[in-house]
Amino acid sequence: MNRISLKKFIYIHSAAALGVAVYVLLPIKCPVKYFFHFDCPACGMTRAMLSLFRGDIAGYMRFNPMALPFLLVLLFALHRDLFPFKPAIKNAVVIIGSACTFAVYLLRIIF
Repeated sequence: MNRISLKKFIYIHSAAALGVAVYVLLPIKCPVKYFFHFDCPACGMTRAMLSLFRGDIAGYMRFNPMALPFLLVLLFALHRDLFPFKPAIKNAVVIIGSACTFAVYLLRIIF
């Protein structure tokens, strides 16, 4: 298994921490919804994950059924150096996960 450098680990997680801090401190919660007045693909993911942790599967599906797969693909994309797969497979996982998230987003908009 490949090892990720401490410097890269700190950069990745510092950026994530900064994003969380901006989200918590600013009055704008979702920039897409604030500026364009419609839901973004990630809208409802926090509520969906909280519902899943409580065991409320129906609530999870109602808020955003792609929350868990999106989280897993995001973690995979951030830590892809830790996995011993070929680069083409790593890219395919990220692209397929992103395409599925976008497809569910379009279905949520239509219906």
